[in-house]
Amino acid sequence: MFSEPDDSAVRDRMHAAFTDAATRLTCAPVFGTPEAWGHGGRTLGMPVEDAHGRAWLRVMEAPAGKAGGKLWVGTKTAAAVLSDEIPRPRLLRSAEWKGHEYAYRAELSSYVPEPPCSPSPDLTERIALPDTWWFQLRRACDVVAATPVPDGRQPVVTQDYIHRTIPRYLGETGLDTTVQRWGLAHGDLHWANLTGPELTILDWEGFGPAPHGFDAAHLHAYTLPVPETAAQVRKTFLNVLDTPDGRLAEITVAAILLQAADRDPVHARLAPHVRAHVRHLLSTSHHHGLGSPQGSAGLRPEG
Repeated sequence: MFSEPDDSAVRDRMHAAFTDAATRLTCAPVFGTPEAWGHGGRTLGMPVEDAHGRAWLRVMEAPAGKAGGKLWVGTKTAAAVLSDEIPRPRLLRSAEWKGHEYAYRAELSSYVPEPPCSPSPDLTERIALPDTWWFQLRRACDVVAATPVPDGRQPVVTQDYIHRTIPRYLGETGLDTTVQRWGLAHGDLHWANLTGPELTILDWEGFGPAPHGFDAAHLHAYTLPVPETAAQVRKTFLNVLDTPDGRLAEITVAAILLQAADRDPVHARLAPHVRAHVRHLLSTSHHHGLGSPQGSAGLRPEG
């Protein structure tokens, strides 16, 4: 999803760590296949072969004193608590080790042959997916939302963040931004994390509690450039999005994406669609009972 890091030292270090990981987990890289880099070169993944066939190896790096935390153990925790009914890669085995300056975690997962629905998080052209795909996606999200939150699992977004970010990026909406209902969510549901025409949901490292409807709102926002498919997303999740909880999730996601528009080109090109959608949401929110001016007393845009 991200380009190879410009810093040759980062590339060399991660390639060395990947080779080390392959040795530790008894597998071998499949040469000639594309590398999948994370933001800033923090992660590196690519296909490998082990005694059972093809698999996927992903290596994470962190400064030696800062290893651990939500993203570090996210895939491991998801593997432990989520139902096998959810179509996702299976974690096969993992390893952790420390070098002089950096710590590493390597995870070997089942290989997913289907390609992502999009090379970028946002959908840029219409996509044809079977009805069963949409049914499975809806079912998977329902199962995730019904799963008890693991002890100590940090939220995708906090209430304080929501209170601060909505007025900062959307202005004074006059809405009560207090989340009334929380539930477990994938947290990063977009088109680069979904495969088709056979559905697999990728990248569970950031899962955690979020406002009810967060995943549906997140996917819908990333689909806004393609109205026909956005309408299908909305139809699939109508009973979630067409509620006060769902609309607050949409407002929250909009603020998050507009904040990200300051940092990268994907969200910058998505921003006009998000702003237009927000105008529509705000024009109908009070009619549908989402909050009141009293609920936002004291909220002011930050500098």
